[in-house]
Amino acid sequence: MHPYRVCVADDHEEAALVLVEGLRRHHYDAFAVHTGAEALEACTKGDVDLVLLDICFPDIDGYEICEKVKAIPAAADTVVIFVSVKGTQEDIAKGYHLGAADYITKPYNLPMVMVRVDAAMRTKNLRDRLREQEELVDSVYTDHLTGLRNRRFLMERLQEEVEEAFRHDYPVSCIVFDVDEIRAIDDELGPVSLDDLLVELGMALRNYSRTYDILARFDGTVFAAILPHTPLDQATRYASKIMSEVDSTTFSDPSFPTEVRLTAGVVSCRNGKQFGADFVLGEAMRGLLRAKGMPKGEDRLCALNLAEAS
Repeated sequence: MHPYRVCVADDHEEAALVLVEGLRRHHYDAFAVHTGAEALEACTKGDVDLVLLDICFPDIDGYEICEKVKAIPAAADTVVIFVSVKGTQEDIAKGYHLGAADYITKPYNLPMVMVRVDAAMRTKNLRDRLREQEELVDSVYTDHLTGLRNRRFLMERLQEEVEEAFRHDYPVSCIVFDVDEIRAIDDELGPVSLDDLLVELGMALRNYSRTYDILARFDGTVFAAILPHTPLDQATRYASKIMSEVDSTTFSDPSFPTEVRLTAGVVSCRNGKQFGADFVLGEAMRGLLRAKGMPKGEDRLCALNLAEAS
């Protein structure tokens, strides 16, 4: 692992040199700058892990530098420790408000500075590792074509939701959508363009859905939605609205069909009857198949209340 890169931004060159030498003895890749403009330039490159940032520069004060650095995505994770002869509660609070990790008052106590730099970098290292783990977990549950959640996430989350619905006696609904006439569309577009169509369809479903609904691409051209706290009548109206919105959507590629219609199967469960995710989704799929047998030209949607059917 490469040593952490630390910028010492202080207009007092001798004090900065002492810090740089101390940091290097602690195996940090340290360097110094002596103006606000130099500090801003160094930190916005995105290769500085931590900056010991003096507040009082003649050209740009440290607070403004911190604010600008935190606004740049490539540099936003830079750890900022303010250093200053000022040490009022207001000054310290302002630093933390701008995203600083710590605040050190001058004159420097070198051993204490090293302790606090080490602590800040341990925190950064832990945060980076947690973010990497979250990104890894997120990738496991993401459909990489559409950016929606995938089948694995759908099944695990649906199981959680039906168990919660049983435990607390509230309704949960599940909808599966499929694209009508998909074979004809596939023959017309080919697999690459069909993928592009599915991407846009996924975006449309996301745009037309409520923020708390759980959307996923189940498989191929089949999409699914979990609707917590939603009874069958509301879920059915929701599915009809989605189908209507998609039917009227104008897709970006002129080669796409002028009309893309969806078929839907809707199920809902509640009232003390416990169902597993496989059963609930299986019933929604059976509803979808029944809907596909309905006459063309009308909303092809089949809805079932599992509590009533049991």
